[in-house]
Amino acid sequence: MIERIDAEAIAGRMKDPGPGEHLWIATLAFRISDQMARAMAEGRDPGEIIFDHESILTPPAPGCFKCEQPFSKRLYHRKCTGTMDLVGF
Repeated sequence: MIERIDAEAIAGRMKDPGPGEHLWIATLAFRISDQMARAMAEGRDPGEIIFDHESILTPPAPGCFKCEQPFSKRLYHRKCTGTMDLVGF
């Protein structure tokens, strides 16, 4: 069953830390089957999607949501050049 995500609720929780400040996040990618992706693309319920350790595709990856750059010591010490204006919510 697809868990519907309310984009407005997500946008409301994502507060901009301010101009020049990074909004640090960590992403984690999971593998899903082509059949599940096809069902979602066609507007059908893909069935249960289990996000567990067996379907993890990448390890957690930290980065800045605003400037879309991966975390590095150098980036941490630089001002963020990104903006929340481009968030598609």
